Amino acid sequence: MSGGEGSISSDESNSEGDKDKDTNTQKMASAIEDLLYMEAIKFTDVHDRESHKAVLSSSFAIIVSNVIGSMNLKEDNSDDMMQLMYFSLLIYMNEHLKLPKSLTMAFGNDLEKHRDEMECGELISNYVTVLHNIFASVKKEMKG
Repeated sequence: MSGGEGSISSDESNSEGDKDKDTNTQKMASAIEDLLYMEAIKFTDVHDRESHKAVLSSSFAIIVSNVIGSMNLKEDNSDDMMQLMYFSLLIYMNEHLKLPKSLTMAFGNDLEKHRDEMECGELISNYVTVLHNIFASVKKEMKG
């Protein structure tokens, strides 16, 4: 009997894993949708149904380039790249989404201090993850 119970438990954990994967996929899809809406990213060719590749928008890429110039980054350090995307997103929100600088800075400070307690902390983390993945894939393509 206990063997049967173990099987049920195993099936339940697989089901929970699938639910977590589905939830994560939904969160990333939502983040992509939000970033498209903010025009921080775009699809390379909206008319080509075969190519659904996302890239950084020109205005966001310029900000990333400027931030790279002002930061002392280690090229293969994922944490540095995530921080680059985070700072770039805050600057983009100020410059292109017209969020006042004082509000953007207060938002960034609150996120850094209380991210885990803030509902928007997960959203910003998802945005930064998507931006990082797009940046890394474009960079990888350019190298080779």
